[in-house]
Amino acid sequence: MRHINRLSAWVQQHYDACLLASLCLLPLSFQLLGLDTGAQSQLAYIAFISGCLLNAKVSCRRAFRVPPTEKLWFLVFASAFGGWVLSLNWQHLSFAVLCWVSPFTLLAVLLERQHRYSIAKQRIQNRRTQQARWRNAKHGVLSEWKDRLRWLAGVQHDMRQPLHALGLLVGHPSLDSFHQHAASNQVIRQMTSCQRWLHDLAENMLEATRLELGEQREKRIESISSTELCKSLEGWMGQLAETKGLTFNVDVEEFLIHTDARRLKRVMGNLVFNAVEHTLEGGVAFSYRRHGGIHRFTVKDSGPGLQEDILQHQVARYSTFGSDLPKTGIGLYVVKRLCQEMEWNLSMCNVKEGGTVFVLELADRILNKAEVVVLNSKKTG
Repeated sequence: MRHINRLSAWVQQHYDACLLASLCLLPLSFQLLGLDTGAQSQLAYIAFISGCLLNAKVSCRRAFRVPPTEKLWFLVFASAFGGWVLSLNWQHLSFAVLCWVSPFTLLAVLLERQHRYSIAKQRIQNRRTQQARWRNAKHGVLSEWKDRLRWLAGVQHDMRQPLHALGLLVGHPSLDSFHQHAASNQVIRQMTSCQRWLHDLAENMLEATRLELGEQREKRIESISSTELCKSLEGWMGQLAETKGLTFNVDVEEFLIHTDARRLKRVMGNLVFNAVEHTLEGGVAFSYRRHGGIHRFTVKDSGPGLQEDILQHQVARYSTFGSDLPKTGIGLYVVKRLCQEMEWNLSMCNVKEGGTVFVLELADRILNKAEVVVLNSKKTG
């Protein structure tokens, strides 16, 4: 029974080719076997093909699902098989029966092909409808997710104003008299460090939200001095390291860097702050060198080092907010995303003696004529 079902399944796939080939070879069978014998063999062949096709439909539980096609195939099978049985006793009737069966066979083949085409067309339409439904559902989820992130970005933007006001109040001239006392001076410096830390945390949250929304600010390539960049970091980072009892060493060569200064400050600020924050004793070293056309920034600390899973996944080119943030923290997440955006090379490793080394390398960008004109206009202005 298994072999019969396999044969029926094969006939169901190639029934049209089998029947059309037999009709095309009909004149040759008449010439070789004679009119009556050729017609008799043709009836037996048509009965065999139509019977296998009906058996395949019944075995697949599809019998009489579409009455016009199945009933027509049953008519072809009954006529061909009955004509073949009659031709065993009255062979001269075989040709007449074949002339009766042949039009119904061709009609059944055409209707079957049309039926299968309609089924395939309906399946394609259902698939497209389902894909459109999935696409609309995905668009709705993404829209809601982006609305939530925009709302979060608005809250983060509102956080910047009181933090900025807190920084102005901490540095108000009326507090200068308290700087004469060592204890008051220490408290004010710690308050300043905490205010700057909260301010940078809010900036990183806003930056991460913009990166996820794809609404990042456009790149502004400008010239910045390496000494000026490092001095902007040395001020409060050195103060933060001093409050923790750490040493903060800076070794910088004087060169002009052509890049997006805002993004570079954000990346280096996060790297240095990450080193100071996770170092409990010892110190942090920050250096800059230029090797050929490559600007290399190195941040080294004496902290506990990075986890192995972070070091193993540092080669991933793209990271997502949900998968990367819990392992690295928001500062390092923003660093990795900005480096991907600017095509900067960031590498990190743990030192055997203890600590972590971050190396940021960026190629020296050659300014085009339009950017040179803009820079010159800024300098003259």
